[in-house]
Amino acid sequence: MKTILVATDFSETASHAAYYAVSIAWQIGFSRIILYHSYDIPYVSSELPLPEPADIKQLHQQSLEFLEYLRNDLLTLGNQQTLIEIHTDERPLMLAVQAFTVEEEIELVVMGIRGKNKMEKLLLGSNSLNVAKECDVPLLLVPLEAPIERIKRIALATDLKEVAEISPVVTIKKLIHALKAKLFILNVDYNESEHYSPDIITQQTALHKLWDDENPAYHFTNHKDCAAGIMSFAEENDIQLVIAIPRKYAFFQSLFHRSLTEKLAYHSHIPLLFIKRSELID
Repeated sequence: MKTILVATDFSETASHAAYYAVSIAWQIGFSRIILYHSYDIPYVSSELPLPEPADIKQLHQQSLEFLEYLRNDLLTLGNQQTLIEIHTDERPLMLAVQAFTVEEEIELVVMGIRGKNKMEKLLLGSNSLNVAKECDVPLLLVPLEAPIERIKRIALATDLKEVAEISPVVTIKKLIHALKAKLFILNVDYNESEHYSPDIITQQTALHKLWDDENPAYHFTNHKDCAAGIMSFAEENDIQLVIAIPRKYAFFQSLFHRSLTEKLAYHSHIPLLFIKRSELID
């Protein structure tokens, strides 16, 4: 079964992301959702005493009760044919996500993200950002302000560098077709002075060869702040989902540096879908 993993901490933001995941499951055709909560307790010092077994059992039971409540709520909103399972344990979130990805053949991980002040960013954003750096399957980060609606307009951010090598074409096309959405391709960090260089022309040709059969709308921005450029474009064109393809160098090399990621995720109501090239076989 096509399966979505939703990680939740029972916050308003995380619950909203779960509702959003149900909507996505219905739109794309996922038949199974796993709700997962980690009650991992961080320790500042190894000298601190471990929780008593009774405390851990209580945490486990409380987590199950909250998950069951969320599950029942989601079932009233979603397609009754979508199976929703619940899991909770003390594993660190990232380890649990990695394990679920392999054991349950997860195809999409969904998490909420928000942060209006420094403390909220620290507590609520750190897990999402850590997963974003390490997750090998597509990760969808959903801001609290993201409306739950049918997705009709999607933007793919690219930088005309190694276009054919890094673009997860098959995965993105499957998403576009499932949603019956309009694709916008946005080239960011574009240097106008190199517009007619041989390499740029070669990459433009490759870009069109990959995507022209989808009839996308091509756009360019040379905004000095690439995050601001992406979000500005998304706002102006009523984009409902932004796809980013993180890689180690060049465009997005600093995507997971906190300052840029905050601009992308914390200051937008637009969900962000991160797809790593390494997990795709096109």
